Amino acid sequence: MEQRKQNPAEMDNTALLKDIYQDAKMGEETLKTLLKTIESGQIKSDLQAQMAGYAEFYGKAQKELAKLHADPEEVGPLTKASSYLGVKMNAMLDRSPSHVAEMTIQGSTMGIVSTTESLNKHPQAGHEAKRLANDVLSFEQKNIERMKNYL
Repeated sequence: MEQRKQNPAEMDNTALLKDIYQDAKMGEETLKTLLKTIESGQIKSDLQAQMAGYAEFYGKAQKELAKLHADPEEVGPLTKASSYLGVKMNAMLDRSPSHVAEMTIQGSTMGIVSTTESLNKHPQAGHEAKRLANDVLSFEQKNIERMKNYL
């Protein structure tokens, strides 16, 4: 898609949406890797629901970016590989629900930090982008609360 010149508010809006897209995409990718190590049980269902939530968020961010004539930026291959290996190794060491929950809580906490930083970095972002970011924050907090049951 061809990029056109943006004013500062549009730039903040685009940047926030790109950050939401990347974080949600990374969350989904990480959970895909983690789910391959889990046989069954309620935690698997909870993680599948969480993964679907991430897909919904990056889909919404992508839709909003398209309205701005901007493309999302994919997570870099080095970051993906690093995350994949970290999750695989961590899950190989301990597949217990409590350990999986701990890993997921850490991931959601990173998502909260990243989204909060992005909101603060892009104060002129539009209402829709900020609402989406706040929905992500609420979603991540609910994920943490749900995973605490497995600790």
